Amino acid sequence: MKTLGRDQARRLGADLSTELAQAVQDWDNLFYLIDQPKHSLKMAQSITSYLATLATNEIALDAGSGARGEFIRTQAEANLLPELWQAVQLAGVGGMVCLKPYVSGGSIFCEVIPRSRIYVTRWGPKGRILEGFFTDYEPLASGHQAVRLERFALTADGLQVTNKAYRLKNVDELGGEMPLSAVARWADLEPEMLFTGVDRPYFGVLRMPFTNTVDASRWPVSLYANAVESIRELDRTWCDFLWERDTGRRRMIVDYTAVDPKANIGNATKTAATTPVKDVTGDYFLSLDMDRAEKPWDDYTPELRVEQYQRMLDTQLRLLEVQAGFSPGTFQIDVKTGKVTATQVISEDKTTYNTVKAVQDRGLKDGLLDVLYWFDIYASLYGLAPAGKAEPAATFGDSIFEDTGVEFARRKQLADSNILKPELLLSWYFGVSEEEATQMMPAKQEELAFNALGEE
Repeated sequence: MKTLGRDQARRLGADLSTELAQAVQDWDNLFYLIDQPKHSLKMAQSITSYLATLATNEIALDAGSGARGEFIRTQAEANLLPELWQAVQLAGVGGMVCLKPYVSGGSIFCEVIPRSRIYVTRWGPKGRILEGFFTDYEPLASGHQAVRLERFALTADGLQVTNKAYRLKNVDELGGEMPLSAVARWADLEPEMLFTGVDRPYFGVLRMPFTNTVDASRWPVSLYANAVESIRELDRTWCDFLWERDTGRRRMIVDYTAVDPKANIGNATKTAATTPVKDVTGDYFLSLDMDRAEKPWDDYTPELRVEQYQRMLDTQLRLLEVQAGFSPGTFQIDVKTGKVTATQVISEDKTTYNTVKAVQDRGLKDGLLDVLYWFDIYASLYGLAPAGKAEPAATFGDSIFEDTGVEFARRKQLADSNILKPELLLSWYFGVSEEEATQMMPAKQEELAFNALGEE
């Protein structure tokens, strides 16, 4: 992942410590498999993918009633919801992402900006970013790299945004400034913009809600910030298992007099009595001084310690689950296939449930409301929707944590006992509004009888 050097970022005013810069690099390396073992278990990918699935499974976005609210809701469902799974996974990797709305062709879309491209120079209450810059990279025809700095600052006058492009030098430092038009993708960008009448920056932040144990700063940290070494140890154990499998392949043990190592290099003096061999320590033969009174060969097939490695991997997985906030037994590794699987989540998995709820309530909700706020702003600026008031809302379902059959039986019993209205049962079961559920219900018996009398 391309990033500015720490010193360069700090010269631009970024709040970035040496410890955190290194941690972000470590998190990215584990996720993108940079300098990782060839046969990595890819645990960073697996646990962030699992979290993203649980956290985004039943997100509902709304913007109130009326034509304006309907336009924003439709745009969000079409162009924002499909981005959320990837956005939450990347937030799990780097601790945060920014979702930045933009208008194209009369519709509102969202750019997902990963942690490696976000630099903060001023924080506000509740961890809101008030000032900073984003980076964007593009290769030039000359073979050099260009970087665009998109600065933003929320002030009393509004939100000020500036775009400047530079050539990169020494891989991660700014060189000379260049025109935005030098890069086709940036040619239509405004060098300066001022949004008045707004009270927040033009993006929403999706973050992990965990305590920063790297440098105790306000920066969010990765889902696996406390499990980096556990992920590495799992890879080491898995690689050791594969090494033992490879070195324990079946071989024949033969007397050393039957093996001519010089045959490997085409020695012309070898005799017909000797056995050519590719590598006496390789896949074909082991050469030993054997009892020639017995047969001068034997079979070498060591027993693979599958159960021992399985127990070791399981133990390491339990530690990883604790460190990343998942219930014990969530992840399993099949040593026969190398596949990592996650168990089905039900309501008894309180640790996983609490982690996901914390991510949703303290990490995603405010950011999604900020994104919908800017959907509303752009709808006005570009004349995309009728005038009116939008009421952004983001809700999260949790049926993935429930045993649906048990929960249905419990709610039906309440409805049969006249404790719960039947339409609420239907609303929950079919995922519709109470009004729609009421329309789904059959007419009452007395109404049917009255209608029957009227037809006679």
